[in-house]
Amino acid sequence: MKKTITIDSSKGGNGDVWMRLVSFYSVAAQLPQLRLYICVPPFLLELAKVTFGDRLNIIERTDNKVDLRYTSLGIKDLIKSILNGNKYISPYQRVVINDKKKKRLKDYLNIVIFNIADYIGVVQVPAWKWITVYQGYSDIIGIKNLRMLSYENYLLQLKKDSEIIFEKLQNNIPTSLRLTVPSDLDKNILIFPNGTGRQFIPVWFASKYLPDAYYAFFYKDTHANDFIDAHLKVIHFFEQPGDIIKLSHDAKWTVTTDSFPSHLLQSSTVKCTVLLTELLKTRIVSPAFLGIVVESEAPCYPCLHLDRGNHPLCAAGYRECLNWSNTKYIGNVLSSLPA
Repeated sequence: MKKTITIDSSKGGNGDVWMRLVSFYSVAAQLPQLRLYICVPPFLLELAKVTFGDRLNIIERTDNKVDLRYTSLGIKDLIKSILNGNKYISPYQRVVINDKKKKRLKDYLNIVIFNIADYIGVVQVPAWKWITVYQGYSDIIGIKNLRMLSYENYLLQLKKDSEIIFEKLQNNIPTSLRLTVPSDLDKNILIFPNGTGRQFIPVWFASKYLPDAYYAFFYKDTHANDFIDAHLKVIHFFEQPGDIIKLSHDAKWTVTTDSFPSHLLQSSTVKCTVLLTELLKTRIVSPAFLGIVVESEAPCYPCLHLDRGNHPLCAAGYRECLNWSNTKYIGNVLSSLPA
């Protein structure tokens, strides 16, 4: 086994990056002889160093040769880079094909092509059997140098490490100077309603069922204006992702959609409800999370994640997720909250 591996994990969703970091942290405990250099997006650099820096070498960018890069691109978009000597890890390719309700010839051709690419090591992918397990594991187990790590041992280490990570994220986390915490937040529900897909909480739902809560948005997110126009209470977080954790710690209870805040909060609080609309609980919620999870009640669940900006309708043909109008789902959301 190589003694040092440098991995560019800066591509993909921010929640994906966090789940990988949690997993690489556990890998480092199981393989102490292996030095892992993990490249993360600039905004996550400071929090990642505080949280994982005792075992992982967290870097923003590197001039050294990267051993593997995470990608969601198809083979045709990677060929030139592969011919230049670059190698990739693609945990998404098989997940997308697996989650499609109807598969086409193109999907079966992609399976064959990626099998070949994995065999020769230029695009490494996880085995099909890991598709429904926690994504943090499936994202890393495709890496050939790590395939000897069993899921059972991974879970044992993950649960041990979750206690360490949890303690680190209780105090002295980096936050933005501009962050302002409402004085009455400790008496109120805090909600992170966003998400690029249909997990976004509709304004009408917020107004009807949770009108007194605080709704937290990234300060550049223009969707906050819709909530303000509906006379809902809006607060902002800024460049430091620690802002999300700080706000949650100060709230009476937190509700989050399956989006980036969800993954930070799964590592840092138990006073939290995670709302699922698209993805399986087994895949997207940490096995170490001790808060409450509300699973989807939609008949088309699980579904492909399609961003609202490019896809006005979901894969099942709806503009808005059916969960937001589902009586059982609504009841489960409300019953998860403290009195």
